[in-house]
Amino acid sequence: MILRRTALFLFFALLASLPLSAETWYIRHDGGTRSSKEHPGQCDGKTDAPYHKGSGQHCAFSDYRYLWDDQTYNNDAWVIAGGDTVIIRGGPWRVGWDAATGKGAGYTWCLGGGTSSCSNPVIPSGTPAQHTRILGENYATCSHGGTTDRSKLTQIFGGFGLWTPLNLKGAQYVDIECLEVTRHSQCIFFGDPPNPAPCNRSTPVDDYDSDGVITDVHTHDLLLQDMWIHGHLGRGIKGPIGGVVTCTRCDIAYNGAAGWDFDDGNATASVNGVWNFNYSTIEWNGCNQAYPGTGAISCYGQSNGGYGDGVGTPMGMCLAVNIDHSNFSYNTQDGLDLGHGDKGTNCPLKITNSIAYGNGGGSFKWGANENPAVFTNNIAIGNCRRMADPIPGQPTAYNAHLADFCRAEDALPFDFRQGGTVLFANNTIITYAPTTFDIDCWDASCSNSTLIFKNNIVLGYDNPKTYNLGGKPGGPGGFYFQKPIGHIVRSNNIFYGLRGLHCPTGHPGERCDDPKFVSQPHFNSEKDLDNFNVHLSPSSPARGAGATLPEVGADYEGKPRPASGGYDIGATQN
Repeated sequence: MILRRTALFLFFALLASLPLSAETWYIRHDGGTRSSKEHPGQCDGKTDAPYHKGSGQHCAFSDYRYLWDDQTYNNDAWVIAGGDTVIIRGGPWRVGWDAATGKGAGYTWCLGGGTSSCSNPVIPSGTPAQHTRILGENYATCSHGGTTDRSKLTQIFGGFGLWTPLNLKGAQYVDIECLEVTRHSQCIFFGDPPNPAPCNRSTPVDDYDSDGVITDVHTHDLLLQDMWIHGHLGRGIKGPIGGVVTCTRCDIAYNGAAGWDFDDGNATASVNGVWNFNYSTIEWNGCNQAYPGTGAISCYGQSNGGYGDGVGTPMGMCLAVNIDHSNFSYNTQDGLDLGHGDKGTNCPLKITNSIAYGNGGGSFKWGANENPAVFTNNIAIGNCRRMADPIPGQPTAYNAHLADFCRAEDALPFDFRQGGTVLFANNTIITYAPTTFDIDCWDASCSNSTLIFKNNIVLGYDNPKTYNLGGKPGGPGGFYFQKPIGHIVRSNNIFYGLRGLHCPTGHPGERCDDPKFVSQPHFNSEKDLDNFNVHLSPSSPARGAGATLPEVGADYEGKPRPASGGYDIGATQN
């Protein structure tokens, strides 16, 4: 009897731990209205079918906003429950008031009671076993070969002064997949003089939104996958996080202020933040997007009323970071700026198989509390004046008001605390920035800190246009240590074209020699570095000259490196 009671107890305990049955909801243009407290609706939203006639039918909702707004005054609550799935068909789908389109305004379609605070309410949280899912209709086939197919994305857009079309404040155990998040206008807020025009925030309000996605310290266990977040007045994604947030195959582009800014405007620090950024791109931020179209109608730096970091962080930040197979390019300030990682003691950083180029400031940048730091198999092109010149596919005057080129005067700055470690290995660095590596210690001493610098290629170009930006004749400087670092382990690196670097360097396996890439152009103008091929030519001295590193078992493209011998220097293995 005791065994039987025990078995029954375990059975019911197991049932209690299982998720409740989840619903699937559908949005499509030929659907119907949602029921409210005052009026019966046409559809229940739970069947992937059009509306025909009657009320309470098994059919889809006809508007994305019906998910949280039943068109009753001040009744903004999601109809879905935690763990449910939403499939959004067709599009584009407006978020915010309809007044700009002549369909009437009022306080419907809008949580917050006014345009500037308008957004969806907090999405019902899922569980670790069953996430809430908001999916574009092609979510199952939204990518091919590791690349998002933009033609399959479902579009939502913000307008009429909307705060954000995708409010993820407090989102927990939520997956957002196969969505394009944008706006349908091209007035601007960041940049002076404003081109084409400043957004009108009073009647009549222009049809714009502020930020694409908003998060806060309660946001965690969030997946963003196959997302194109572009064209917003301010940031693509804005706010701190409160746990694990993963972006896979995301493209965050052409946002007027910044790409992904972890600063909510109040320097609110993330709490236990873990940021995973994989197979993703952050590009052309600090630039305002043309509409219709996808190019930059105008770009601005900080001295012209803009901002422009691809990724930005506030003071007081501690963020664990994992970046893999990602791209940071053509942002008007730094590509990746984690330089305010200055709090906490357990904020590991790992950047692998990634690339940065064409940014107005530094390429990759991190602070002392991003520790331990691993930077392997990356390509950094420090051509920080690239956006001063024409770029194919962009309007002629996109950079008419852009300045602050090479604003940081370095290509790869990073910092230490006492006892901190950095593994910097098998990277390919091509630069004309005034200084290549700008390294500091944030404590009174870093006598027990360690920099391991192995198997890297550093190729410098002399660019006379940097001479008034901190550069000097003879090419870029190499290492600049603002304070001593206690343990520096260097070996098997190749340097070429750096000012003031003499060989032999005194470190084993190092040489100052032309690395001989497959395509290694002479530098006469900014466009010369656009199609740089970093694969090693057959005669490259980097072939087989590297030290064997167990931590770097494959190259930038995933090709295995040999277990012993034949280890190439740089990001690629022949």
